[in-house]
Amino acid sequence: MKGWAASRRVAGVAAAVTVALGWGLRWLSRRRPAPVAVVRCPIHGIAYDAELEVCPDCAKVDGATGSGTLPTAEKGGVR
Repeated sequence: MKGWAASRRVAGVAAAVTVALGWGLRWLSRRRPAPVAVVRCPIHGIAYDAELEVCPDCAKVDGATGSGTLPTAEKGGVR
């Protein structure tokens, strides 16, 4: 009789743990944020967030020159 009660208790605990684990994993799967779009700069090879719209290094060069565009040498063309 004691063996039957112990095995029943173990089965009940195992079922409760399984249900709790299922609910926990389901809760975690709903909380994931949307993936961030990542773009790679063709000039510098740096990956950056697409919301920035410009590579951070390209923005530094653009800010330093103040011309609004990259210098011709940075584009790979000839002047």
